[in-house]
Amino acid sequence: MYNLIKDDIISFDKLLIDKYNILGIDETDTIILIRLNDLIKRGERSLSLEKIAPTMKIKEEELGKRIVNLVTKGFITLELSSVDAKEIFSLDETYRRLTYLLEAEDELRKDDLVNQKIKATVLLLEKELKKTLSPLELEMVNRWYLEGNYTESEVEEAILKALKYKNRGVAFIDRSLASTKKQAEKPLPEGENIQELFKKVYVKSK
Repeated sequence: MYNLIKDDIISFDKLLIDKYNILGIDETDTIILIRLNDLIKRGERSLSLEKIAPTMKIKEEELGKRIVNLVTKGFITLELSSVDAKEIFSLDETYRRLTYLLEAEDELRKDDLVNQKIKATVLLLEKELKKTLSPLELEMVNRWYLEGNYTESEVEEAILKALKYKNRGVAFIDRSLASTKKQAEKPLPEGENIQELFKKVYVKSK
């Protein structure tokens, strides 16, 4: 994600305009960072007020104060060039902060998706079992997605299996899921590979 922002594959300008208030900066600081990022894209790493000032509505003195403030807040990093020892600037910390925001949003979306799956499963069970699930049963359903990492299709298959055999308990479904997972993780007998196992099954079926 960081490299996508730094390389402008994810638009830095658009992202910063969208997130500047969360970062705790105002519109003017946002434009300054966008102008500095434009310099970086052109291969210019020297921090020059003269190159930025004509594109800003604020005076050069105010621009200088704001850049110092952005350096203090960590949005701009100043360092010495390894080529000629001149002072150059970097927006790496700004890229990182935007990355953290996007990653946090991704996690929230994942949490929302899991919660939706849990809610849908509870509604399905209560409909099919014709009862309200107990706290223990609700805990089991939560565990399927939060700890067991079962997919929706695996859970639905286990529910259908329970209904088919008329064993309509959530505990049965829980055991069925655990058993299926354990079976899937069971290693092949020592010294036996998939091809050998296939041959055995194929020969027996003939």
